[in-house]
Amino acid sequence: MNKRRMTRHDSRILALRALFCWEVGNIDPKESFDYLAGEAGQEYILEPRNLEYAREITQAAIENVGQIDQVINEVSVGWPVSRMPKVDLSIIRLAYAEAAYVKGAPIEVVLDEAIELAKEFGTHASPKFVNGLLMGIFRKLGWSKIVKNGTIRE
Repeated sequence: MNKRRMTRHDSRILALRALFCWEVGNIDPKESFDYLAGEAGQEYILEPRNLEYAREITQAAIENVGQIDQVINEVSVGWPVSRMPKVDLSIIRLAYAEAAYVKGAPIEVVLDEAIELAKEFGTHASPKFVNGLLMGIFRKLGWSKIVKNGTIRE
């Protein structure tokens, strides 16, 4: 079997899975990340830079979860993080952490990837929910301005 190489999208999937395990199962993030990375190695060739990227965004999300959740709660009127679907919450935390704490992560790419993850792992309502909440967060933090067609420009 020919394995494909790990992509940046695969990095985000790995990080999402680790965050979800931490959120739902209260599993140590380092242990779950290492286990999930081993599992990923069965599926594709692990690229060191992409594996490190996944580790970096996972760590950033967990280390800053208090600040991230505070901003999410400020933007999501009527939907505190405690009521959000855990997959959606993990995607939003991941995207926020990537945009805020990872050098060189373009806002447009972060948003597009979050929507793709929501399509892949969430419910039918997840992409719209994740998109709307992240656009509100990015607008609130002044990271970008939203143009009429809903895309983000810096």
